[in-house]
Amino acid sequence: MSPINTKVRKPKENNRLRLLGLHVRKWREQKGLTQEQLALVVGFTRSYITEIETGKRNISFLNLTKILDVLEVDDREFRKLLQDINSEKEK
Repeated sequence: MSPINTKVRKPKENNRLRLLGLHVRKWREQKGLTQEQLALVVGFTRSYITEIETGKRNISFLNLTKILDVLEVDDREFRKLLQDINSEKEK
């Protein structure tokens, strides 16, 4: 039996994941995609996309790059996300 991850995230970690999720949702909506459509294209489940967008899922870098590629997020937008996350870190 595999161990259950009972680690509780710190509030700052939750805020960073929430910011990531808000950006992913914004970019997805700008492309006119539903969560289901995005999930189908990147090979994830709709519930996985929901968890990302609500800040409940800490995704891997590789999964993030798949999403960014499909949503055609440019470098400027990605840097804005990183700045937002870094400013949250400083709070």
